[in-house]
Amino acid sequence: MFQPCKQWLFSVFLVLAVVLPSFGQDPKTYEGPLQVGDYSGQAVYQYIISDLDTIYNGDFLWQQSNLETLVENEDVSFRISGAFDQGIANGPWQFEFGEYQTNSQSQVVGYEYRVLVSGTQEKGEGRLAEGKPDGNWTYTINQIKDSEIQQIVFKSDITYDKGVPQQNFQIENDSSVLVGRFLRDGLAHDEWSYYGTERVEDMEDWFFDDGLLCNIRLTTDQVSKEIQVFDTNAPNYKTIPLHMGYIALLEAVLQEQEVESGIAGILSQNLRYYQKIDKVLGQLGSDGFQMEAKVKVPFYPLDSLQTKTLEQIASDYQVAANLSRTILRNSHLNIVKRTDPEAYFYYNVAQKISTDFLEPLKALVSYQENDIVAYQEIPVMLQRLWPNGKPGTEITVAANEAGALRSFRLPSSEEFGYEGNDLLSVAALGTYARMSLEYIKGSLASRLTNEEQLQMLNGLEEELIQLNNLLEREVDSVDGLANDYKNAIGHLQQLADSSLTTYADMKNPNEKLTYGKSIKICLMELTDLAQSLKNIPQQQETIKKEYTNAVWNPFMANVMAEQVKKRITESYEEVLIPYFLKATSSLECGNVKELNQQIIQTHKTILGLRNKDTRKLERKLRREKRPMEVLQLLQVTSTPKNQ
Repeated sequence: MFQPCKQWLFSVFLVLAVVLPSFGQDPKTYEGPLQVGDYSGQAVYQYIISDLDTIYNGDFLWQQSNLETLVENEDVSFRISGAFDQGIANGPWQFEFGEYQTNSQSQVVGYEYRVLVSGTQEKGEGRLAEGKPDGNWTYTINQIKDSEIQQIVFKSDITYDKGVPQQNFQIENDSSVLVGRFLRDGLAHDEWSYYGTERVEDMEDWFFDDGLLCNIRLTTDQVSKEIQVFDTNAPNYKTIPLHMGYIALLEAVLQEQEVESGIAGILSQNLRYYQKIDKVLGQLGSDGFQMEAKVKVPFYPLDSLQTKTLEQIASDYQVAANLSRTILRNSHLNIVKRTDPEAYFYYNVAQKISTDFLEPLKALVSYQENDIVAYQEIPVMLQRLWPNGKPGTEITVAANEAGALRSFRLPSSEEFGYEGNDLLSVAALGTYARMSLEYIKGSLASRLTNEEQLQMLNGLEEELIQLNNLLEREVDSVDGLANDYKNAIGHLQQLADSSLTTYADMKNPNEKLTYGKSIKICLMELTDLAQSLKNIPQQQETIKKEYTNAVWNPFMANVMAEQVKKRITESYEEVLIPYFLKATSSLECGNVKELNQQIIQTHKTILGLRNKDTRKLERKLRREKRPMEVLQLLQVTSTPKNQ
């Protein structure tokens, strides 16, 4: 008869001692508040305790909605239900996220008050097997109007086998549909078609061969364009997930074609919704909710030197980008550069470095972050980033508003050579951009330090820049106006510029703050005045029509237009309008509002005089050519005329 040894019995006892306390116990039930990550609500779930940890085990319900918040403004709600098996999500699950408003109207149904809601509802549902989607999964976004589905704005319908998508799938939004299929191992395959819902014709087709996207066909107005995507004769290929990194890779490859892929857009949309569910489940301790779709891409392995060089490029880019923001977003510098030639020049150099150097580097750093550099040939990738060639060490920009050119070159520029088509050349370019911006910041130190010393002025100076930009737009939109109007409106910008120059030259913080607040008011009033001046020609036409009568001419046997009360209209056109335009040449901030009110009130007064007895006024206006006297006379109260 078999006799178990003591060592074997001890091992069995030890295993049972560890397993039974956690898996042999009856689940407990919790009901109350639960906050995990970004979500907080009321939960009811079953759990067990293992090594002092709470393990979800059994049914799970977690939801949040707030009627008071809904009635007052908007309610952001959610409802998540399913079941866990030893901490892993299993079985049917449903995820609902909503943003709702109500018109506060309620209905009594039975013994319940009900309110109608409008907004957006997101709903993902299906089965999970060991935390992975299994079987059919749908994710739907509904537009809700008065508690009814008004429109389905998005829906994806995908079948899985433990996270691996299978067979045919469909993703649609409010204007288009994507259909495609996967092989049993999750590889994208065959033709994926993207077509409009109103006109059932292909707008875009992707052609896969065992996971490799070979071609894209774009169709517009029945005209097709074929684009080769990935090299079908590359030396190596790698299978990767169809995730956001792959979408970023496609966008990089298609960049030189200047096309925007609708399929890439709708796939990105679906991936974001899946990431939303994955994040919730991950925070609850159950990872793995992902669409394990796969694609193949060309693979160009990076060596250790290339990997280290990419890290250096990313480091230099981050420093350079921060320097660029410090310079270009400095509100004090934005004001000073209007009258300071050195500040104007260095600001423009920083702006050109940002455009020509940093924007392509930003794209390269994003490739590194998405881990897609190795799926592009380095020379081809650099050609996409700098289609017109990399910028040189000599940076030429406008030195003043007149357009005179001036060049910047770092004193040590001879040490930099980045003409090559490799990552080391790009690293040298990134270092040159960083060092150039450091040099520029040092050259502008005195102008930038003012901002740091006068932090109380930050918000004010941002407002001054915005208001001046509004005025500049008014000044720039004078096409079609006569020269005297253009000159008058130009005087307003001159006043604004001189006021900002005075502000920039002030050293005392308290005086600067007080003066800055007065300029803020002045800039707003100058913009209003510019609009009033631009309106004068149209107002002239309105007055001319108002003061014109249709009169029957018995001699010509026709109806003729006859202007009435000519003394009033002539005083307006020949005395007051020239005065308004000329007054801008000697304008000061203190009388901008007064001039604007005179223009507006004069127009209203003259329109009002059309149907009044103005014989006495017209006699007084007969020989009066002084603008201020005419303005005073126009304020004379007249009595209504019987007509």
